[in-house]
Amino acid sequence: MRLIIYVFTSLFFTISSTDMFAFGQNEEIVNGDDQLIGQVLDKRGFPLIGATVYIEELRRGTTTNLNGEFTLRGLEPGTYTLRFSYLGYLSVDKEVSFPLSTADQLVVELEQDFFRTDEVVVTATPTGSSANYQSAQAYTVNQLAARANLSLGDMLDGEPGLSSRSFGGGPSRPVIRGFDGERLVVLENGERMGDIQSTAPDHAITLDPLGLSRVEVVRGPASLLYGSSALGGVINMFTEDAPRSWSQGLGGGAALHTASNNNLLSGSFGLIYGGENHAVSGRVLYRTAGDGKTPNETINNTRLDSYNASLGWGYQKNGFRGGLSARYYQNHYGIPEFASESDPDNPGFFIEEEPDMEIRIFRYNVQGFANQKLNGFFDELEFRASFSYSEQEEGMPDPLPEELELEIKTRTFSSTALLMHRPFFIFDRGVLGANLHMRYQEVDGIEAYHPGEDIVNLALFTFQEVPLTRNLNLQLGARVEQDWTASVSNRFFTTEPDPNLVDLEEVPPFDKVSDAVFNFAGSIGLNYQPIEHLEIGWQLARAHRNATVLERYADGWHAGATRVELGDPSLKSEKGLGMDLFVRISGERFRIEATGFYNRIDNYVALLTLDNFEAVNIPYRVRADREFPNTIQFFGTDAELLGFEFQSRVMFIEQLYFDFVMDYVRGTRADDTNEPLPFIPPFRTGFTLGYDAGTWGISGNYRLVSAQDRVPADELQTDGYGIARLEAFYRILSNSNVHSINFRVDNLLNTAYQDHMSVVRRFPDPVLGPAAPQRFDMPGINFNLIYRFSF
Repeated sequence: MRLIIYVFTSLFFTISSTDMFAFGQNEEIVNGDDQLIGQVLDKRGFPLIGATVYIEELRRGTTTNLNGEFTLRGLEPGTYTLRFSYLGYLSVDKEVSFPLSTADQLVVELEQDFFRTDEVVVTATPTGSSANYQSAQAYTVNQLAARANLSLGDMLDGEPGLSSRSFGGGPSRPVIRGFDGERLVVLENGERMGDIQSTAPDHAITLDPLGLSRVEVVRGPASLLYGSSALGGVINMFTEDAPRSWSQGLGGGAALHTASNNNLLSGSFGLIYGGENHAVSGRVLYRTAGDGKTPNETINNTRLDSYNASLGWGYQKNGFRGGLSARYYQNHYGIPEFASESDPDNPGFFIEEEPDMEIRIFRYNVQGFANQKLNGFFDELEFRASFSYSEQEEGMPDPLPEELELEIKTRTFSSTALLMHRPFFIFDRGVLGANLHMRYQEVDGIEAYHPGEDIVNLALFTFQEVPLTRNLNLQLGARVEQDWTASVSNRFFTTEPDPNLVDLEEVPPFDKVSDAVFNFAGSIGLNYQPIEHLEIGWQLARAHRNATVLERYADGWHAGATRVELGDPSLKSEKGLGMDLFVRISGERFRIEATGFYNRIDNYVALLTLDNFEAVNIPYRVRADREFPNTIQFFGTDAELLGFEFQSRVMFIEQLYFDFVMDYVRGTRADDTNEPLPFIPPFRTGFTLGYDAGTWGISGNYRLVSAQDRVPADELQTDGYGIARLEAFYRILSNSNVHSINFRVDNLLNTAYQDHMSVVRRFPDPVLGPAAPQRFDMPGINFNLIYRFSF
């Protein structure tokens, strides 16, 4: 495996080694002999950040910076067709004769169009095609600023098909169509993150939302491109830590977010300096928050403190683009792990123990990318690589080393190589790709409840499109993947465990396990656009997920999740077959998108919550530190998930709009029981009335969530509720500076409600105690102020 890593990293540095050290010092924005510089604005003169500029003849392009400026380098004299596009705006094709006069600068204005849908979501289509075969959506930096929140899950909650699994403020994580955890892949700049956020509800995504420049969401199976764990979908978070486009000179920006409910204060500051061929950047972020508040009380131990710092470098010349970045991330947050204990002063009664569990995460990450334009049948080569080291501690605050409850150290290497080819025979532009993913995890501490794991995953894949007619495209894809997994021993999981730690009369010694799994993923899709403003997409995809070492061999108390987890060694790899069908239609003053989906998964790994009183008699390896711990059991079953999403927008006048969204998912065990699957989101509808004048806007939203009473016997039901939100924004353009202010009030009416996707349980009943778990109310009214400045 070291040889494979050496080959992949050598490829990156070989591609990126040409002419790397010729820094340009010119800070004026002028068109040179081989570079075209311009700016993309809206009709009011405001810069469009992240707009796409694409050269049709060369099949390459770039994006605009914080001032709406772009630079295209390595151009030969000639005439080019440039396409300018931005989400929510009409695309413009412009013919440009190069070189321009040095006195000229290309300025392009785009006209707003609320119904524009042809922006490319690169997470769904690596070839840059605008044809869609499954539901996908992108969120720009302005949209992310309006949604600013504690976590990515909270930011996306309420979007069609997207909800949030919450365990206090810090570890909130997105859910797509009822899929979360190991069935949902969260990427950072196209590569796996290297943290452990998917393995349990108490684990957080190790990237601050304030530092994101773009987020793309693919709803539905995506194993073809991203392998195991992409059964339910993909969320790809983009940053500009390694600059991909820049203007010469100094630029940068700052952001501030404050909120009233939990006394949140977060801020970021970044700078970028660009030369002719090189750019360097740096960024710092800090976030702190206290305990959250419901309409009736404070949710104890939901505080958070995080810090993020990064440095990056980018390079462009003669059709080559590359970059490197390094980041440090730390996050300390509390877990509201309420417990029920016998009352020593009143036999037969119980008291609720207050939470004091803390999780501490430290992560170091280095990423790189290289993209080279080629002059042959293969016209583009791209390579991405990411290495991460993360350390997560769970337990009481400030423990002595020998008293640390749980420590998980993870080293991850993830890389992708893409080779794009020109159209040939019946095929349009396509891609051949390879993935290498390696993870080595060590688990230690006085409550190390599962063995570590050593994973090596190697895959080859292809993604192809066939234009059947002018309006009908066929998509074909296939992926072969080999996965090697082995357990990593610790003090509890070993052939010779310490008898002072493990009762060998109840649990046997643990022998190291290893296995190899071969998987195949494939997809076929159709995109049909019979008339303008009507698009129909369909996809049938085979996906898979390998059962983890944790799911198979967990055997004890998980401190951070505040529960005992019991694995099942007989679990097999999940095999999924998913089908998506969507229809998009728009007119002069309306846009509608409807999506239906169906997923059949064999060997689906589910959770069963055991009775608290009976579970204390189960022999397991790592004993709990409390009297009546929550206990869950992993088990395998077949499952079906189906549902729909609907979203629409109606324009009453040019600036006044009305949005309506709804989504529904139904999960069922496909066995003799036909019981509901656990933790399935309820039916939701949402209404938004807004006015957008470009430089300012205001909107109100009301979300109705139905009761969720279709649950397995061991899961708590939730009542329906409705919550209101109010938003406003104002933007100021001054010379080359942009000021943006967003104001938002969450839970405007201070409604007391319980979210079905929250995993926080408490036990306030002094008589029934552990036999009567309850859900916590969600946060009450929350005033948010977000300020952003760029120059």
